[in-house]
Amino acid sequence: MTAEEIVERMSNLTLAQVYAALTYYHANQEEIEGYLIAEKLNYEQLAREMENQLVFLSSYSGE
Repeated sequence: MTAEEIVERMSNLTLAQVYAALTYYHANQEEIEGYLIAEKLNYEQLAREMENQLVFLSSYSGE
């Protein structure tokens, strides 16, 4: 997808904003990717914890 296509899809952004975001991403790619991986792991951990709580609660309530 090109920067122009992004602007077409997200009409609230300007072409300059898209290029600025792309520039920032490319300059900080390692840090951003690390952040995204950490967030995904945190989400997966939370999802597991919530699922375990639901299983516990449903077994406790006799369902």
